[in-house]
Amino acid sequence: MKAKEPRSNDKETRQRLVQAGSRLFGLHGFEATGTRALAQEAGVNLSAIVYHFGGKEGLYRAVLEHVIAVKHEEVGADMARVLFACQNPASTREELLAALRGLVRTMVEVMLGSSESQSFSQIMMQEQIAPTNAYDVCHDGFFARVHSMWAMLLGRLFGLPPDSLELKLRALSVMGQMVIFRVGMTGILKVVGAERLSREHLDCIGRLCVQQVEAMVAGYSPVCPGAAPSPEDGV
Repeated sequence: MKAKEPRSNDKETRQRLVQAGSRLFGLHGFEATGTRALAQEAGVNLSAIVYHFGGKEGLYRAVLEHVIAVKHEEVGADMARVLFACQNPASTREELLAALRGLVRTMVEVMLGSSESQSFSQIMMQEQIAPTNAYDVCHDGFFARVHSMWAMLLGRLFGLPPDSLELKLRALSVMGQMVIFRVGMTGILKVVGAERLSREHLDCIGRLCVQQVEAMVAGYSPVCPGAAPSPEDGV
């Protein structure tokens, strides 16, 4: 049996493994990523994965928790602004729309703005496509919270109750307008003729998503039976 690594190196080793997992799980997914590749990427002994995380699944769960913590840090300020605007009865429609625009732009940046952001977003997208046993960590920790923010904001703008199917689906459709640029990244880069998204691309995508969401709000017409009426009945 190999000796345990010195305790003084524990924190650094864990960080290196989580960073390696963030990159490789993002590129290849959970099933296709082997422990030897993870250890090699982190520059540590293979036994370190079991020692620190109990195995690959434990490391993957730690990576998800790290990804969620980073995402919350990135979107936290905008989510706080949305929460404040939605909970304030005096918020005007324009103030709610300003919070909407800020959240859209931040979500675009968070999903597409850097190689690390793209890798993190890719892990979360893979959990939607091929969920693992750790799916609830991703869903409860981030996806459901972001959805609830969008539902709260759109609920104020549309005058829809929180349990409305119309509201839940519209919140998902708003999120989907941004997610498509992450899921379809390979095809998108071919279409725009680039190896990676530039600052100009990101700014254009942000403006486009804002425009689309604003158009949905302005042209609101219920599609689900029993849904609330027009935006005039909201804020």
